[in-house]
Amino acid sequence: MRSRAEHVKVRRPTRLHFEPSDDARLTHYLFKYPAKFHPPVVRHLIDEYTKPGDTILDPFCGSGTLLVEAAVNGRSAIGFDIDPVAVFVSRVKTHRFKTAALRAAAETVLDELKGFSRSKKEYARRQFADIATESVARAVRREDLWIPRIPNIFHWFRKYVVVDLGRILAHIRAAAVPESHREFLLLCFASILRSASNADPVPVSGLEVTSHMKRRDELGRVVNPFDLFEKAVRRGLLDIEAYRAKIDRTVTLRAGQVDATLMGDRLMSKVDAVITSPPYNIAVNYYRRHQLEMFWLGFTESQEERLALLPKYIGRDKVPQSHPFVAVEKMVTPLVRGWEAHIRKVSPGRADAFKHYVVAMGKVLSEIADALKPDAHAVFVVGHSSWNGQELPMGRLFVELAGLSLTLTEHAWYPVRNRYMSYSRHNGASIDREYVLVFKKPPEKKR
Repeated sequence: MRSRAEHVKVRRPTRLHFEPSDDARLTHYLFKYPAKFHPPVVRHLIDEYTKPGDTILDPFCGSGTLLVEAAVNGRSAIGFDIDPVAVFVSRVKTHRFKTAALRAAAETVLDELKGFSRSKKEYARRQFADIATESVARAVRREDLWIPRIPNIFHWFRKYVVVDLGRILAHIRAAAVPESHREFLLLCFASILRSASNADPVPVSGLEVTSHMKRRDELGRVVNPFDLFEKAVRRGLLDIEAYRAKIDRTVTLRAGQVDATLMGDRLMSKVDAVITSPPYNIAVNYYRRHQLEMFWLGFTESQEERLALLPKYIGRDKVPQSHPFVAVEKMVTPLVRGWEAHIRKVSPGRADAFKHYVVAMGKVLSEIADALKPDAHAVFVVGHSSWNGQELPMGRLFVELAGLSLTLTEHAWYPVRNRYMSYSRHNGASIDREYVLVFKKPPEKKR
């Protein structure tokens, strides 16, 4: 990789101003996704760096915020993500449903489920007294329920909740509805799993049963999966209808499970722009965060199968030294080498994680440069990151990793407010503001 001079200079960021929108919901909140793109920011970036009819690539599409905003603003979009839950969410959120038919299908399933919900008195009783393990086994045999092989499942869910979720899932799977309608219902089902579980729904850094949740259970917490599901479906139908009314029907949208470090083979042609929010450096553990959804949706059948996907996630806090990005790749840029050495003096494990992150992002930047048309923009929204009280210069790091293939043209920031971004911060890391780095691919040289 060709790199810039050793002392990379990045201009001081300016404050980014963007307009809020009354129709920001659309399908953005069908699934509670941590550290998601802020829709008004995405809308501003689309307006600023693309034009109607363009195709935008988001190699870290997450829950599809960029795809949704592109669709309602007359741009086609391609979204890639390594996380199967993210890709599923993106695909459902951007589907062009026939809303009347979808509502009819949803109402049919909700009506069928009414006969399986427990009484209010029983749910009240279940605040403090769960059913026996033998009762779960009998219900599974009698009703032929499918229960995922989540390790230590009764740590994550009350036993009666496992049965209720199995019943809801069985009806969704058996419903005589189009597959796209079934996927909408499955997304609504996935959206309630965290709230129906014993895990704390707030932290985004992973999956844990916190002391806060234990106190709530001691005081009595009612968990009614049928009620949660119905509310999710009814909210979702309204959001789908709002999205349907806004989308531009001339655009094309695609979401796929793709490793961003190797995405070149999945692109059929050059794109007009890249707008993306890369994974944070050691902050949000999407692999752990989506464990329950991956099992219940059937994206993984065993812990071993799930672990096979782990090495492809970027931004993890623990990476084995055997990973090729750590064991084989060299730190080719001066700034990266300096920070890696600085971190390694304190924590070799964190240094390995940092190395994995920057090597991966260097490969992604190279893939992005290849994917862009000449003179096209690549826009990155990155979070503040720090190590032992020292701020990591993410802007300078990205500039250096981009080498000569992309040129930084703008640097801005905006405050993060009212976002689903509460988590235990590693080494003082804070996501109270985000930075916008705008790169441009140089024009083709004349022969």
